[in-house]
Amino acid sequence: MMPLPFQKLRNRLKRKLWGSSLSAVPAPFRASAVRDGSLAAEIMTYEKSAGAAHAAGALPLRTLLLIEKLLPAGEIVSAETGCGKSTIFFSRIAAKHKTFCLDDRDLGSASSVGYFMDCPATRSNVVETIFGPTQLTLPAYAEHAPYDVVLIDGPHGFPFPELEYYYLYPYLKPGALLVVDDIHIPTIGRLADFIAEDSMFEMIEIADATAIFRRTDAPVFDPLGDGWWLQDFNRRRVDFSREVQLRDGNRREPITFEGRF
Repeated sequence: MMPLPFQKLRNRLKRKLWGSSLSAVPAPFRASAVRDGSLAAEIMTYEKSAGAAHAAGALPLRTLLLIEKLLPAGEIVSAETGCGKSTIFFSRIAAKHKTFCLDDRDLGSASSVGYFMDCPATRSNVVETIFGPTQLTLPAYAEHAPYDVVLIDGPHGFPFPELEYYYLYPYLKPGALLVVDDIHIPTIGRLADFIAEDSMFEMIEIADATAIFRRTDAPVFDPLGDGWWLQDFNRRRVDFSREVQLRDGNRREPITFEGRF
């Protein structure tokens, strides 16, 4: 097995290469969208003109192209939490797209909403924007359609991605994609681990820090019930004979992020 320091270095290099611009790849070898052949080039052009304000944390174009290739054939309906490059992309490949996000246009050039609204490649007539914290807008929203793809990429603190999952998973069609971004964050990684073991989903791909699942034909887990004992993640781990130690993971000081965000 490769020594841990070399594994970390390899993983960092893989992430850097995956997230690098497609413009660095010779034109004959660049990936393109199946449903819209000019879309990748249009987004690359816009990224160059928009500058680096949205580079940090943005979904790599390679990941969006991979998602599109995994989608079921035919007309699709999509939804996401958060917005940005992904909103531009979905507006071009979906018949209808819903984005649940904060209205941050007061941030000027750093605005994610402004980023997709100002992009010439965005089909604004396809996009329904539901402004506000998803903690409030998703519970109140009553016009969900059966979705072919859902991207969870809103607020990242626990338990907000879980909350978004709760309000969106019942509307995923069999064969639809569920995409969970930023699984390098431990609590979001745990959510992805749970989904990967659930009978409603099949793990399809992990691309950089994004997990892609496909909805199976399993019945929808009752969102108003309990049934924890029916969930494989719990069934594989529950042990009534074990002493519960709530602080057994508290082995080192938390990382200080002050000044990084």
